[in-house]
Amino acid sequence: MIGGKDVSSRPDYSAITMSEVKLLPYGVSGFEDLREKNRYCVDKTMYIPLLERAGDFLFLIRPRRFGKSLFLSMLRSYYDASQQDKFSTLFDGLWIKDNPTPLKGAYQVMYLDFSQVKSDYEHLAESFDSYCSIILEGFAQQNAQYYDEGFLEEVHRFS
Repeated sequence: MIGGKDVSSRPDYSAITMSEVKLLPYGVSGFEDLREKNRYCVDKTMYIPLLERAGDFLFLIRPRRFGKSLFLSMLRSYYDASQQDKFSTLFDGLWIKDNPTPLKGAYQVMYLDFSQVKSDYEHLAESFDSYCSIILEGFAQQNAQYYDEGFLEEVHRFS
């Protein structure tokens, strides 16, 4: 007895491994990272068909720390043709896995995260150009199979 309570019948948590314990995803903005590390998440995949019907221009406005980056990362994983080999793993247990739309994996996605660009005025243009070059190179490498034979060389020339 501890503090007047019988603790002899408490569950035995010693057999639980860390891979079985879900952690809170504070500060995690990558959907792939969140799913692979078994973190808690709110399933917002049921909004994908609604977004597809909503129109061509969407403005997602929410307060800070409301999951905008994570939501966009999830959309990237869903729509990006180069991510389709991971679809079953990433979306296992989520609504969209059982209800995919025709646009699943239909696009080549270039994902830009401008928080990676230095914001000091003196180096802004250089940092922006450098970041865009790195992203373009990665996009070209990842999607070269969809383009003509000189595509990679052409991208290298401009970045």
